[in-house]
Amino acid sequence: MSITTSMPQSNFLSLLDPIIQTMPTWFQEGGVVMWPLLLISFLITVVALERLYFWVIYHSQKERFLLQECFAALYNKQKTEALLVCKKLETPALKMISEGISMLPFPPKEKMLLDTKKQINLVSRGQSFLHKALIVTPILGILGTLINLINAFSSIELQESENIGVLLKTITESLIPIAASLIILLFILIPQQFFRTQIYKITLHLENVRSQFDHICLQKNLIRNNFSENMGTMVKNDENTLDEERKDCHSKSVSEQTQMPYHYEFSEETGEINVSIHEQTEDIKRVPTSSIAEMYNNELLTVENTEYESTIVENDPVPTKIESTPKVNLNS
Repeated sequence: MSITTSMPQSNFLSLLDPIIQTMPTWFQEGGVVMWPLLLISFLITVVALERLYFWVIYHSQKERFLLQECFAALYNKQKTEALLVCKKLETPALKMISEGISMLPFPPKEKMLLDTKKQINLVSRGQSFLHKALIVTPILGILGTLINLINAFSSIELQESENIGVLLKTITESLIPIAASLIILLFILIPQQFFRTQIYKITLHLENVRSQFDHICLQKNLIRNNFSENMGTMVKNDENTLDEERKDCHSKSVSEQTQMPYHYEFSEETGEINVSIHEQTEDIKRVPTSSIAEMYNNELLTVENTEYESTIVENDPVPTKIESTPKVNLNS
């Protein structure tokens, strides 16, 4: 069946005539969209084979025995030997431990977390392409089917054919691109899901190895605790400050250590303490106690008279007698 196409498309196809003639008939009937689908299928095959080879090599390596040997060396505080063991294989877990050992005695947690993300990105290589191919492939299939249907219906209208067999054959050929895209989509899903499962397993494996490494480092004191060192330094500084203050207190006299209105001196020979009042407070001794008592009693009488007058004005026109408050005698 002849299909009418535009001039640029016919020129492009004329350049590919030698290659098109070698293709199967169903591929030629699928139209131009079959070529990008063929390219995508080729790239998917390359990526899937490369990733499959990577995972086969990874699972064939004896990483478990090297991890045990590395942890045994760390348990014995032999960091150099543990680092040499990690250099024997280029696996994600051993690379991560190697980065952690190189950071000791400083805390390697942040460095190992960054290296874990780096290793996961390396083993996830190709997943982004497979994810994009999952989106592009069905779109190309639908687009190719629509283009073929449009061209086929336009050719049938120009020829004014009423043969049902020709119409059915045209629709069948137009569905080839979408059928090819679904087949390619199936071949994308299988490796992508397999690789996703492997990436999830290796992520859990790296977290487990990192937790074992941290446990051994804390158990054997391979990590320097900055907080403890800072606290120890602060305690030593406080002790030094207290010692200096004590020395200053012993060097100063008793009168210099207080701002009270009196000072006292201690005699080591007799064991007696002599107390004397400062010159500014000598006037306190000259006030007799009777004067202080009289002043206090006068203040009390003034307060009582004020309360009595306010009571008369507000409530009772006839004043009542108020009992006198006992006077204070400082001499007694």
